[in-house]
Amino acid sequence: MDQVSVTQQDGEQSGQISSWRDFQDRFRAAMAMAATLACDLTMVDTDFVHWPLGERSVMEALHQWSLLAKGTHCQLLAAHYEAFPRQHPRWVAWRGTWAHRVKCWEAPDELAAGLVPMLVVHDCIGLRLNEPLHGAGIWTRDKGVLRTWLSEVDVNLQRSHEAMPPTTLGL
Repeated sequence: MDQVSVTQQDGEQSGQISSWRDFQDRFRAAMAMAATLACDLTMVDTDFVHWPLGERSVMEALHQWSLLAKGTHCQLLAAHYEAFPRQHPRWVAWRGTWAHRVKCWEAPDELAAGLVPMLVVHDCIGLRLNEPLHGAGIWTRDKGVLRTWLSEVDVNLQRSHEAMPPTTLGL
């Protein structure tokens, strides 16, 4: 999928996500878009194992975002981060450099099972999987919907705690 798939086309404000592969393609395109914008990023999933966070194209987009978007932040909310070092080693290394702007939050057990996989590039685009098992969901550019999604995440963040220290020494 190319970037046209997440940019406004013929007035489209939203659409369907049909599978995890479709989500991953749209995620890559959204990250390429984020690399050109000064915006906050929010990502949610139970474990992020299906996300292409460590791929070179995504890492390049995150690097460009971090250089361009001074004063912006990225936050992740997960049930746990056990697989991160194994699944996304490039991302973990990048995060070590940018830990002052990239926060990882862990949801308490009672909220963890209800986490809905989601990416929000603030005020631009959002991806949300309502059926994580099959990867089915929606994408939208509707700012009202994006604000609603972020409000839902904020409720969970208020009950969560910081996780995944940026260094192994915990410094």
